[in-house]
Amino acid sequence: MKTIFRLSNALALSVFLWTAAAGQSLNNLPKSWNFAVEINGVLCGFSESEISTIERDGKELLSLNEEVLVKQSALGGKVDLIITNRALIEPSTQLPVFVEQRFKTTAEVYSSTKFSSGIAYFTSVEGGEVKKIQLTDGVVLENTISYPHLMRDFILGNEKEKQYQVFDNQKGEIVTKNYTRAGEEELELVGTNFNTIILEEFNQNSGITTKLWLNKENSCPLKINVSNRVIYLADKSVKKRIQIVNLDNLLYARVNKIISNIHDISYMQIEASISSEGERITHESLNFAGQKFEGTVTNNLTEGVFEIEKQAYSGENAPAFPPGFTDEDLNRYLEPESLIESDHPVLIKEAQQITEGSADSWEAVVRLSKWVGENIMGALPGGTSAINTYNTREGECGSHSRLLAAFCRAVGIPARLSIGCMYISYAGGCFYQHAWTEVYMGDAGWVAVDATAHEFDFVDAGHIRLGEKTSFNPKAMKILDYRMGNESVDKTVPDEYKKYLGSYNFEERNRIFKILYQDGSLAVDIPDAQVLALNPPDENGVFYPKVTKQLNFSFENDLYGNIAKMKLQQVIPLGKKFELDSIGSDVPEEFKPLVGNYWFAQAQADFKVSYQDGVLALHDPLAKTIVKLPEQTDTGLWKDEFGTNELEFVRNENDEVIRMLIYVNVYLTK
Repeated sequence: MKTIFRLSNALALSVFLWTAAAGQSLNNLPKSWNFAVEINGVLCGFSESEISTIERDGKELLSLNEEVLVKQSALGGKVDLIITNRALIEPSTQLPVFVEQRFKTTAEVYSSTKFSSGIAYFTSVEGGEVKKIQLTDGVVLENTISYPHLMRDFILGNEKEKQYQVFDNQKGEIVTKNYTRAGEEELELVGTNFNTIILEEFNQNSGITTKLWLNKENSCPLKINVSNRVIYLADKSVKKRIQIVNLDNLLYARVNKIISNIHDISYMQIEASISSEGERITHESLNFAGQKFEGTVTNNLTEGVFEIEKQAYSGENAPAFPPGFTDEDLNRYLEPESLIESDHPVLIKEAQQITEGSADSWEAVVRLSKWVGENIMGALPGGTSAINTYNTREGECGSHSRLLAAFCRAVGIPARLSIGCMYISYAGGCFYQHAWTEVYMGDAGWVAVDATAHEFDFVDAGHIRLGEKTSFNPKAMKILDYRMGNESVDKTVPDEYKKYLGSYNFEERNRIFKILYQDGSLAVDIPDAQVLALNPPDENGVFYPKVTKQLNFSFENDLYGNIAKMKLQQVIPLGKKFELDSIGSDVPEEFKPLVGNYWFAQAQADFKVSYQDGVLALHDPLAKTIVKLPEQTDTGLWKDEFGTNELEFVRNENDEVIRMLIYVNVYLTK
């Protein structure tokens, strides 16, 4: 439901085996090596590295190639991460002349840098503009497999603590890193004993703390501890032993308090201990209108008490639309960036259509927010980038927030991501890593909206903002106090709702669902999941949760007019793959656009629609069954042969089928 991880913090793993220390030779390196990756004690990933000699522009260079695979899941969805690194190294200077990095889940983050004559030429996305960074004297160029400056100062020298200006290959900027000697240790890895020096690194720009075990003989990193991840030298067998790690416990903090109607939370006081990475957190940055923090921030460890108020903007004195902001400080929130492709012609056209005729910029924002919340389905892993989210029509909170930010920027409204956590009723009540969007509204300043949570023109008081590019790694959290906006409302159950209350048996799974009246609305208690407040029924008597339209509930009466059953309907989106198998000549023309493979991202599985025995058929790889789709209803849905579930094929403006929606229907007896 919520965001799962930040790519920039996902793994600190571009490491190993050459050194510029005195007396070392690059010619004596092994041709290949491996590292293991553990997260929370689970072996879940590995890296493979190879080094060779190539000729480029008449020069002999060392070519380093690394690939990393980490298998992860969150909220039941698989989220594999692939990282590839490439570096070209000048043997005589033992410095990199070119580095390239790719981080890939459902979308890709790319950066490359070429070094020449004291200048770094940095590109953050393929085809993007090249940024020139002057490298002043003393700036350290970190190669991806060694730390020669640390060899010089901490191993050959006797430094206890030192600060460096370092060029960040991924961000294309010069950052400040502090190193502190933390001791020595003998490590046994791959059957060999190594004498190591232990250093603690603190990146002042990102707030990331890393612990390094460096080989005292050559300064090669043998072990790294960062962000609940341990990375260490291993043999090739590690590739066969990895398993999927569940990230949920890293991303949420239980508070054992269930509040179903989160939209109505007007005030919260939360005691928290939170570690963050990605940008520097300060006491000042945590305090602004609607959020007050009292406590300490030490190396991005935040400890203290937050007081949060519901943030809702009336639109008073909103900027005209289209706006004409001239403040240079806002430029970076109007321009495209990696994963927020606000200059993409498709996104520009859609944003202009959605906002056409808006009375002011606030109305334009609310229209865009509603479009994102109502048209982008929740899925994990998500679309990640704005354009990929738009094309697939699915994503987690980061995907929603980037698309909304891209839409706003496309029509001239400054927008940025807000990252931190949000209270949800999952797991008995918890705070979960989350992202939402902030837009600039002139005199009103930055205003928050949360399209993922269907808070189209406000955010509830369960949101804690940590920064723009940071992460949420909770140590402990506790709700000290909270208030609901409807506290003066009569808590008596309305007569028209009393008939729905009670328990409903899901016999197939041996689970009991409960319909409650809580926080001023009906709510459904989903076992082993969460409690969701429901909107009033629509004209067809269907109840939708306030935070999503991918679930809905309706009820059936018995002969005596009493509630007998509850129908639970879940909508599951599957994106169509355009690299389709060949289509047989026997397939009728009207069925050809429907036939093909559909990707279920959460399970990382292909569902196949084919034509068999004169009808469409769906191959379900999870259940290992083939279900026929014999008829299409008047509403355009395809019913399965058992009359239980339904399918819908969604087309784009070019009449191409781009996704399939599976409507899973479950009937529970009261």
